[in-house]
Amino acid sequence: MDDASPPRREPSKLRFIDAMPRPLLVLFLVTGAVAVVAALVFIIHPPEFATVPVQDRRPPPKGALTHDAGRVVPAPVPSVLPSVSPPCSAVSTTILKVGPAGAVRLRQVLTDICRLAHGGVAPELTTAIGGLKGATIRFAVFQRAGVESTADFTGRTIWLNIKFSRSNVPVEQVAPVIVHEGWHLAHPRDAVTATQELGARRAEVAACRELISIDSWPRWCKDARALTDLPAARAIALLVSAGYRP
Repeated sequence: MDDASPPRREPSKLRFIDAMPRPLLVLFLVTGAVAVVAALVFIIHPPEFATVPVQDRRPPPKGALTHDAGRVVPAPVPSVLPSVSPPCSAVSTTILKVGPAGAVRLRQVLTDICRLAHGGVAPELTTAIGGLKGATIRFAVFQRAGVESTADFTGRTIWLNIKFSRSNVPVEQVAPVIVHEGWHLAHPRDAVTATQELGARRAEVAACRELISIDSWPRWCKDARALTDLPAARAIALLVSAGYRP
C-alpha cells in the first residue's frame, strides 16, 4: 500500500498589490504621495489663520447707531413687560424691555453696575453709568456677526446681542458691554469719534477689572485692554483706520 500523501498545493503567492487593477494602483500611489507632501508642508509651514485686528472688532457708527451692526432685529417682548424693581437709584430710570427671564438676568447685571456707582472707580466708568439714566435695554439679533452691542441715540436704546440673554454666558460678562454703550449715551450723538470710542473702551475695561477675575475675561474685555494699553495717539490712529472719525 502506497501511503504517500498527495502533494500539498502551495498557497497562492499573489500579492494584494499585484491583484489591484493598474489604474486603481496608480491612483492609490498618487493619493498617498500627495498626502505625504501635504503633511510635510503643513509641518514646515503651518497655515496662518487671519485674525480681525482689535480696532475692527467694534465697527464704527452708522446713522443714529453707535456701532454699525447691520440690520437690528429686536427680540420679541411680551405685551406687558415684567415689573422689576431697580437695584439702586443710579439705574432707577433704566428700562428693561425684555421678557421675564431676561428681566431677572438684566437686573443681576444692573446690580453689578450699582456696585460701581458709589465712586472710587475710573472717571470714565462713572460717566458711563450716568449715561444709563433714561436708557432702554433690549436684546436683538444683529446682521453683522461678532458685534456685542450698539446703541440708538434716537430712542436712547441699548441693543445687546441676543447671546447675552442665554444662561451659558456668565451674567457678570454683560455689564462691561452695557457700560460701553452707557459711555456713548452720556455724550452727544455726533461724538462717536475715535477719541470717544477710546473713552468707551476705557470705561469698559474698568468695568471688566472691577467685576471679573482677569483669568475669566471674555474677548471684549481683552480687546478693550489691548487698545487702552496703547499710547492714546496710537490707539486713536488705529480706530481712525477702522473708520472712526478723528
